[in-house]
Amino acid sequence: MNDHSERSVCPEWDPLAPDVLENQRRVYDDLRGRCPVAHSELLGWSVLRHADVLDVLHDDDAYSNHVSTHVSVPNGMDPPDHTPYRRLIEPYFGSEPMARFEPVGDRIAADLIASTLRGRPIEVMDALGDEFAVRVQCAFMGWSHELHEPLRAWVHEQHRATLAGDRDALAASARRFDEVARAVLDERRAAGADAPDDPTTRLLEETVDGRPLTDDEIVSIVRNWTVGELGTIAASVGIIVAHLAHHPEVEALLRSDRSAVPP
Repeated sequence: MNDHSERSVCPEWDPLAPDVLENQRRVYDDLRGRCPVAHSELLGWSVLRHADVLDVLHDDDAYSNHVSTHVSVPNGMDPPDHTPYRRLIEPYFGSEPMARFEPVGDRIAADLIASTLRGRPIEVMDALGDEFAVRVQCAFMGWSHELHEPLRAWVHEQHRATLAGDRDALAASARRFDEVARAVLDERRAAGADAPDDPTTRLLEETVDGRPLTDDEIVSIVRNWTVGELGTIAASVGIIVAHLAHHPEVEALLRSDRSAVPP
């Protein structure tokens, strides 16, 4: 921690304890009120106050992202190395490409809802969250639906290994994903001019500092875009469903007036 502010460290805590899972916001607010930095075996060090988070983000000398010998683009880089990769990546998620992709995501969501069994309870995260995340990420990358199941299995492997703290299993799972990603890259190269125009193909044509991206760099970027975000997308679906379940008036409004949906 930087020396210019007083900090104390909370005792060890368990993010998976029943009282934490029952009301995570209350627990995090309580931790934030007692100390700015908490430690757990599962999450490591958690920085809980806004000013301290900004310190971590802006002080590259004290807090480095470069924590592994493995290539991690751009998450495992510090400025100035980080900058050209970030400049390369950001246009893929600009307002225009996202607007073009939005109807695809809408269609995936509508098809998934339509295929969900009605009149009986479902496990939302499994039936909707995880499934939507896999389908929408494959669609964004231009990947075949045949990769839905390998990605789904990979996510479950990652969850189990993370909860168990099994580094060997995490490493093996990462290698399996790398094999899948490299096979996709090989297919695109073999297709040549017939390769589809999608983010995966375009990454093969990108350069940084005047040279083409290496396969290790492309696989790292693809890992971040796909499996790195599957959990975030699935969690977002769960948050939306939970909000609608607890606020039926919002659900009724959206059902009666589609224009009420924010752009």
